[in-house]
Amino acid sequence: QWQGMGEGLYESEPVFRAVLDRCDQLIWEERGASLVDVMFGRDGAADDVNEPRWTQPAIYALECALTALWASVGIRPDAVVGHSLGEIAAA
Repeated sequence: QWQGMGEGLYESEPVFRAVLDRCDQLIWEERGASLVDVMFGRDGAADDVNEPRWTQPAIYALECALTALWASVGIRPDAVVGHSLGEIAAA
């Protein structure tokens, strides 16, 4: 994880942005803070992406958004694998 991960895709790919925005909405409802702001280092959240309570949902949201983007251009794997939290996104 790193500050700014996925920001270029967020700005340029509507499918990616839609999934990340949905994840952001759910986190906002639970925590009252923006996952997107944390991921992109906005509004004083520059170092928060390295805190486990933000790292895990950020990685999951990024992986789900990437999967949706790939699917939107016809990439559909026959099998997937994941490690740790990636197993959930892979499923």
